[in-house]
Amino acid sequence: MVEKVNEMDVDSSQNSTFSKRRRTGLVSSNINDDIDVAHGAEHPAVSVVSDVTALKDVPKWQEVTEAALGGIVAVRASQPISFDTDYVTCFNATGFIIDAERGIILTNRHVVGAGPFVGEAIMYDHEEVEVRGIYRDPIHDFGFLQFDPSRVKYMKMVEIPLAPEHARVGIDVRIIGNDAGEKLSILAGSVSRIDRNAPDYGTYTYNDFNTFYIQSASNLSGGSSGSPVIDIHGRAVALQAGGRTNEATNFFLPLDRVKRAYEFIKEGKTVPRGTVQVKFTYSPFDDVRRLGLPEETEAMVRRIRPGGIGMLVAVTVLPDGPGSVAGLEEGDVLVSINGEVVTHFVTLEGMLDDNVGSELKLVVNRGGTDIEVDVLVEDMHEVTPSQMVTYGDTVVNNLSYQLANSFNRPVCGVYAANAGTLLAPVFDHVGILVESIDSKPVNNIEEFVEVMKAIPDRLYVNVVFYYIHDKSAKHTVLTQILRQWNSLKIYTRNDKTGLWDCKKIPDYPKPREIAPTDVRFPTMEGDVPPGVAALVRSIVRVRCYMPVTTEGNYDSEWSSYGVVVDTDRGLVIVSRRTVQVSLCELSLMVADSVFIPAKLLFLHPTHNIAIIQYDPKHLGTTEIYAAPLSEKPLKQGDETRMVTQSRFGGPVCVKTVVSGVAPVAIRESAEPRWRCINTEVIHLESQSVKSHGFGLLSDENGSVQGLYMSCMKEENKDMKIAINICDIMPAVAPLRKGLSPTLRCLNIEVEARPFIIARVAGLSDKRLQELQQGMSSTALVFRVKKVENLSTAYNVLKELDYIISINGKLMRELSDLNIQYTEQSLEIVVLRDKQELTMHVDTMDYDRGVNKIVLWSGATFQAPHKAVLQQTRTVPSGVYCTSVANGSPASQYSLETCNWITHVNGEKISDIDSFERAVRACADGTYVRIKTDVFEIRKVYSVKTCYHYWPTQTLVRDDSELSGWRHADTHA
Repeated sequence: MVEKVNEMDVDSSQNSTFSKRRRTGLVSSNINDDIDVAHGAEHPAVSVVSDVTALKDVPKWQEVTEAALGGIVAVRASQPISFDTDYVTCFNATGFIIDAERGIILTNRHVVGAGPFVGEAIMYDHEEVEVRGIYRDPIHDFGFLQFDPSRVKYMKMVEIPLAPEHARVGIDVRIIGNDAGEKLSILAGSVSRIDRNAPDYGTYTYNDFNTFYIQSASNLSGGSSGSPVIDIHGRAVALQAGGRTNEATNFFLPLDRVKRAYEFIKEGKTVPRGTVQVKFTYSPFDDVRRLGLPEETEAMVRRIRPGGIGMLVAVTVLPDGPGSVAGLEEGDVLVSINGEVVTHFVTLEGMLDDNVGSELKLVVNRGGTDIEVDVLVEDMHEVTPSQMVTYGDTVVNNLSYQLANSFNRPVCGVYAANAGTLLAPVFDHVGILVESIDSKPVNNIEEFVEVMKAIPDRLYVNVVFYYIHDKSAKHTVLTQILRQWNSLKIYTRNDKTGLWDCKKIPDYPKPREIAPTDVRFPTMEGDVPPGVAALVRSIVRVRCYMPVTTEGNYDSEWSSYGVVVDTDRGLVIVSRRTVQVSLCELSLMVADSVFIPAKLLFLHPTHNIAIIQYDPKHLGTTEIYAAPLSEKPLKQGDETRMVTQSRFGGPVCVKTVVSGVAPVAIRESAEPRWRCINTEVIHLESQSVKSHGFGLLSDENGSVQGLYMSCMKEENKDMKIAINICDIMPAVAPLRKGLSPTLRCLNIEVEARPFIIARVAGLSDKRLQELQQGMSSTALVFRVKKVENLSTAYNVLKELDYIISINGKLMRELSDLNIQYTEQSLEIVVLRDKQELTMHVDTMDYDRGVNKIVLWSGATFQAPHKAVLQQTRTVPSGVYCTSVANGSPASQYSLETCNWITHVNGEKISDIDSFERAVRACADGTYVRIKTDVFEIRKVYSVKTCYHYWPTQTLVRDDSELSGWRHADTHA
């Protein structure tokens, strides 16, 4: 329905229908709201700007358009929470003033939105006023915004009159709209049809129905949704709504029902809207004749409604709706209502809207036979939700008439507008209806709340759901209730304030006491040495939930296997692909039978491991096994056995041979995130091992020499690597003794290069012979690739330095760099500019990472993490923007990730504490000037706060919490 920034251009061969609201400042989301364009499909998007057609009466049109400019507004807005068919987004659109005294603006429903709306209107003279949604039609594509007229101080506002009766085939029109929020576009067109059926915008999105649309030979720009369609007398004869790309075709909404709704709105009354839950389409007489319409009925209709070319046919009759209960069926041709012949949508809707709560007598023709039915007219507002419930980022609402109509479903059930945390493990997040939670049915959001608030914290529950397009197939997902990060809230629309009032559900059961559980592991079949077979009992599944997007990480949940290495202390080694950041909730699934909580102890700064801990008493007498660790490295040609889990869940042992050991090389991501560096990886000969995501590389006695695990690559991709146990023992050994790791770090990244490159750089023959003597299977020399900013090495070592030796030992392998973990100072001989230099470099204590995170205006701010410091040459400040949420003020005003924050409202920012103080001093609804620096390019953003939907929050490290973090304060 809107254009995304940086979205791919539509192929010129594609012919699709679009509505024209333009998205701005979007960041990638756990929810994929891209719309694939299929040839011949009709759905929302943005058309291409066309040249203005020739004007027949230039002076008159110039006078008319100039007079109208004072009534056109650009709408800049966001939808902060997903609701019904609308996803979180920021966008530009258009509206026009129809009542200057009351400050009422007409625009599209898909602009006002079904859910929360936050926005401003920019007048022609660039005065800005806040607007709020006061009405959005349940099904038709129009809605009203309102502003305070007293806030417009410098411009005389113009009211554009509504004149639906003047829409005629052949008239020339001008569409005056907002060109992507930057300027006005005034484009010419002519009305070619006034009886087109409503365009189809696709599935899981807004679609209009039960109305004619006006078709025009014209084209418009992105952001033109809500533009007035003006005739030569300056009257609005229609409302711009959609268009077909690559054709000079646009679709306008007639203003008949708009004008009626406005009359109620200006009197402060509710707009009556009636429905029988039947979708009609306008079919020409040749089509209805094939449905069995008798000739005499056609003759009667043509006589009473001269000029008409067709009749209304029922195409969707919703189950259990008033029409279905009364006996209406698909294919019924509507003849009359209460004795009046009805062939036009305006007449049909007028009768429905004027008879809410009453019965109408319909005559329909079915296969040549007239059938009379009495139908109760239902209030359409009652089947259009105005409440939603959020659990963290999960959003649910009662299924709307809008969506039910698209899939011919009864208007009942709990629809997941955003799957979020509750349904995070589900692969396809779109179109979900929740049937039950924890074996308790949820038929509406009231039942959803009652069930959710009764579930104890940290409990795993089963959620049963189905997809709206296929109720016959039910699905289940196992999810953990985590109250610390996911509060339960009820939002109710308030058209008087324009906000959705929020009520937080404060009380919930505390976590249950974990009783010791005895479980049994499956055994390995076949001829496997006992020590190797025992390793099956050391493999557990680790689930990691990451509630906040930090350090360039965009995963909210990940799960993989880990290995138990100490049963007395409950130590488990898992990959950093699974545990990516320190802010996380961890749990273990043991023997695929029981979940127990776990806590993060250690994230390795360079190698692909994290170490977590569980409480052994939670497993009772379970025969869990601590895998023996061998410090003997695997070398090229060594035989090994990989113990893993098959994709069917059972243990398996695969024999293989080490084909080589080589340094890992992972490119940097555009948005810096942790990478595995300075690590030698083991390459295995057998192709079968590559089908597994985890494995223990063991000798014949069952001693684990290596770990095979998933690893993060650049741009959120994955790879699988195996590493030697000996390389990670400096971190594991202290923890097995009950001590904290005291790793030291040099904070550099090295890369392997061929000797010939070093020779050209000045490596002497003597050094070449020394390095090649006794070298391993990899004939390489190591060069400094990156030096971490702010480290002690930063002003000593330089990129492209070749490392000859460390503390007198020639560096022939990456493992020679492991000396950094234990030494406070290193003597490093490097080759630089064809000269050997001896450098003394102090190592630094292992950095646990960030200890405070501030969430402000939908963006996440923290101290720069290691990946950022590895990729930057300058550090402009101590505050870094690591993520921006869709639909947030930060997104709406184009604040970008990977920016350093240097000033807030002119105040210099040095660290996260000063940033927190500065933003907490900013009042709600005010513009805040944020000065940023990235690659020495400085920008200033003005971000308008909205604490109702985007409160300021501070998270701090707290080792007493199971997650290691807690909420410090919330500024609402």
